[in-house]
Amino acid sequence: MVSQAFIAVGLGFVLMGAGLYALTLTKAKASPAEPTKAQLREQAARVVETRKMRIAAAVSAGLGLALVLFFLF
Repeated sequence: MVSQAFIAVGLGFVLMGAGLYALTLTKAKASPAEPTKAQLREQAARVVETRKMRIAAAVSAGLGLALVLFFLF
């Protein structure tokens, strides 16, 4: 039951998940000694966005891995 097309799609999902995770690894700029309220809001929004992107990366890579394993065995 090996289907090369589904294995390729699964590997594509794994690579997409790795790419999404790599996007979250950007270095944060050093915050000033006393950040303003706007800077604090921006930093909090960035933390939420990073968490969502890492969850999406894990789901995407997991789906891809499941496709690859299902169609290999």
